[in-house]
Amino acid sequence: MAKFIDKDKGITLEKKDYTKAEIRKKVTLLAWPAIVEMFLMTFKQIVDTAMVGRLGEEAVAAVGLAMSPIMLFMGIFAAIGVGSTAIVARFIGAKDPDGAQRAGHQSLILSIGSALVISTAIFALSRFIIIFMGAEVDVIPLGTTYMRTLSPGLIFMSTAFVMSGVLRGAGDTKSPMRVNAVSNVVNVILNFFLIFETRSMDLLGFQLLIPGAGLGVFGAALGTAISRGIGGMVILSILFRGKSVVKLDLNKIFVFDFDLLRRIVKIGIPAAIERMVMSSGQIMFNRIVASLGTTAFAAHHLAIVAESISYMPGFGFSMAATTLVGQGLGAKDPDLAEKCGRETWRLGGIVMSFMGVLFFVFPQYFMQFLTNEPEVITLGIMCLRIVAIAQPPFAMAIILSGAIRGAGDTKFPMYASILGIWIIRLSLAMILGIFLGYGLFGVWLAMAIDLYFRGFLFYFRFNSGYWKKIEI
Repeated sequence: MAKFIDKDKGITLEKKDYTKAEIRKKVTLLAWPAIVEMFLMTFKQIVDTAMVGRLGEEAVAAVGLAMSPIMLFMGIFAAIGVGSTAIVARFIGAKDPDGAQRAGHQSLILSIGSALVISTAIFALSRFIIIFMGAEVDVIPLGTTYMRTLSPGLIFMSTAFVMSGVLRGAGDTKSPMRVNAVSNVVNVILNFFLIFETRSMDLLGFQLLIPGAGLGVFGAALGTAISRGIGGMVILSILFRGKSVVKLDLNKIFVFDFDLLRRIVKIGIPAAIERMVMSSGQIMFNRIVASLGTTAFAAHHLAIVAESISYMPGFGFSMAATTLVGQGLGAKDPDLAEKCGRETWRLGGIVMSFMGVLFFVFPQYFMQFLTNEPEVITLGIMCLRIVAIAQPPFAMAIILSGAIRGAGDTKFPMYASILGIWIIRLSLAMILGIFLGYGLFGVWLAMAIDLYFRGFLFYFRFNSGYWKKIEI
């Protein structure tokens, strides 16, 4: 049978009997670039946090408080990307490259339009948002500066998010990986020179004078904005130059296909609500932590950054599951789609469980890399050990939710997030952390309970097979 896409352009499924080894190979080929991409993003975040961490607790708290609402809005971009991936994957599975290209154009329209609105709102409301987040007086100006500096770059971040989703739907996870690798390296280099003042460093016995702008938190935001801008432009160049099966045409950028827009939005709206539920819940969760003091919040933020080493690979497997399930259903082979989903979950669960063991046994090394504040390190170690035991169900929640999203089943993850985040996590965080006085321990225990709850919800949903019947 002829291949629809050249092997260098993407991984595809055809309607035929695959052995378990063949499915595992396709999962691995599609997942590893996404995993590497997530690792690079995590590494960039860790290095960023470590650099900002050297500026003091106030700087760490400012960036942490600013990122929560930014991630709330970024959820809209990610939701458009989910819709784009699912639609493009269906076209690819059905051997319809023209449909995939039309979906790419509509995705670009949605990404640009939503980013213009959101970046304007963030710039105008940044100070109010930081105050709402519960920042202490000395943290407010730092958080406001970070948000305002980052907001113009959201247009390019949106483009990178959404159009990477288009590429992944076509089975191309290598291009987003390469682009993010370049973007992350640029970000780290810019931060190195923008955050700190000119200083002397000892290298192999030689004293080197390292120039620096000394811009602090502003420099961290500026480096991120510039690097993400570069990433967005490179993703667009790949699509316009025809390096993927989905090739954009300048003459068709603003040609509206309202049926395709409706289909992308139909999948994207529940995904957007889910992301907003999760992000707004995280904002409220962070407010609870912030009420415990700057030291507790700094430990909380740094532990979250350290934990991302585990869940970012999970998101890589989730992306693979979304693509393969979508392509399997597009090829009219729901059994193949289910096999791909299960194999992706199995491999991802092994990776995240292994990381959970490392968090439980060696948490001090993760925290010491991020900060040199003894009290922050002690609290962070406690947090990592709590979340270590929740990695297996967390893997179920991340990867199986990606699988059913590939089928267009985005309403269930939305309902699961409402129940898990707002009903279970926040209620228990208030009860255990505040009312019963367990502090940060109680708050993180509430988070672990939520991860178990949602993990098993997605397990039962995937096993039900309902997602196989959804038309998009």
